[in-house]
Amino acid sequence: MIDHPPSVAGETLGSHAAHGPDLLGRLTNRVFSFPAAILAILVAKAFWTCRSRIADPDIFWHLHNAERLLVTHHFPNFDTYSFTAAGAPWMNHSWLSELLFYSGFHAFGLQGLFVIAFVAVAILSVSIFLLCLSQTKDPLAAGIASAGGVVLGTVGFAPRTQLFGWLCFVAIFAILLCFRSNKPAPLWAIPVLFCLWINCNASWPFGLVVYGIVFAVGLIGRDLGPLAAARWSASAIKKLSVTLALSIAALFVNPFGYRLVGYPLDFALRQKLNVELVEEWASVNFNDSRGAIVLVVLGAVFLMALMPRKKWRIDDVALTAFALYGGLTHIRLLLPAGIILAPTLAPQLGEISSYRRGHERRFVNAIFLVAVLALIVFAFPSTPQLHEQIRQYFPTEAVHYLKGHPQEGNMFNFYDWGGYLQWELPNAKVFIDSRADIFEYKGVLNDYFRIGVLDDSEELLGRYDIKYVVYPPKTPLIYLLTKSGRWEQIYRDANAVILRSRRP
Repeated sequence: MIDHPPSVAGETLGSHAAHGPDLLGRLTNRVFSFPAAILAILVAKAFWTCRSRIADPDIFWHLHNAERLLVTHHFPNFDTYSFTAAGAPWMNHSWLSELLFYSGFHAFGLQGLFVIAFVAVAILSVSIFLLCLSQTKDPLAAGIASAGGVVLGTVGFAPRTQLFGWLCFVAIFAILLCFRSNKPAPLWAIPVLFCLWINCNASWPFGLVVYGIVFAVGLIGRDLGPLAAARWSASAIKKLSVTLALSIAALFVNPFGYRLVGYPLDFALRQKLNVELVEEWASVNFNDSRGAIVLVVLGAVFLMALMPRKKWRIDDVALTAFALYGGLTHIRLLLPAGIILAPTLAPQLGEISSYRRGHERRFVNAIFLVAVLALIVFAFPSTPQLHEQIRQYFPTEAVHYLKGHPQEGNMFNFYDWGGYLQWELPNAKVFIDSRADIFEYKGVLNDYFRIGVLDDSEELLGRYDIKYVVYPPKTPLIYLLTKSGRWEQIYRDANAVILRSRRP
């Protein structure tokens, strides 16, 4: 046995004894800190928003796609779900996101689907706050800015495949902000994220544009009037150039090769009707509540531009302009606009609180954390509650009727219900679903809208040899067909009407 001097042994024991409480104290301060309380509020907002949004019009054909992929073990190359576009070339550009949603649904049903959506939205919300906190020392300013970004992003807070694309984007944006601040940044992860993104959703060009803005503006060598330039070093230019090249190459790592890489261009050039008529591609309507929120954000941007607390950088101005243009032009792009605007505007709020780390009101912060935890536990939606959302949005009772009374011939269906009908009635081919692309190419999307607005509706239904119609009640089309005498009503409830053609 080796005897240690008492003084050494005493110092060793004392250091270990002090280390435990010190570590526990630091951990407690961090968990019950003011920033953690803000994070808890953002998570609560994500939970409450997702709680009532399980009935997304796209979700069931996404689940159908994932199930087919797992059963057949091959990716689709043509349409098999409809009779109007049967055999038309088609690529599933969201297959990876669909598998993630399906994993939750397969394991726990609608509750699992809710959990996947909630976790994705919560990560997005938390990431926006952390991005803001990286740009300002004041957590209250970061919280206010991130709250604005999250509210803008609420438009996409539902079980939608684009969520996973925007998760890739927020990670890419965080790396770029870190790199431009001369902090260690894993640029190697950006090509990996673009590879994941193109397999999750077709929104990846947005990320390339943002990358291009950050890169290109950093080549400006001097200030532009009141706008500050921040020129890249030669080493940074080389690193960003290599990362960009690798990111573009990574886009081709997908099941469909160059065709999937070219899909966004196809969307921009050929899918004009989709962009014009589908609601999420519409511009912001300033007469509704969402438009009012956007007006507040615009007002804040202009106020900060007129009375800046901090000198604006050229790249921040370019990013703000791009985010506002995208969000104002297409409602769908309000979510990435919120991701960009929040950390860009956070420094302009200045220090608006007296927060100092180490002087936490831990009891008050703990109340917020416990309240959010209680909300999630006690307000977690039950399966019957989620089924009720499905029942209110989709024609569940009408589908039950059709299962008991199968109809022969071609079906004309409501656009938002196409995926649900495919999921519940796989043997009944639909007229249309929310994959607008292939239906626009075939002219079906145009005919669908013509039928709905009573533009030669009867003639078009006859041209497609429609034998029965599944459509919402109290609509002009149902009124017209009911009064024409050529259709008989075989089912009706508060959500749906089924009409059967009297013609042979």
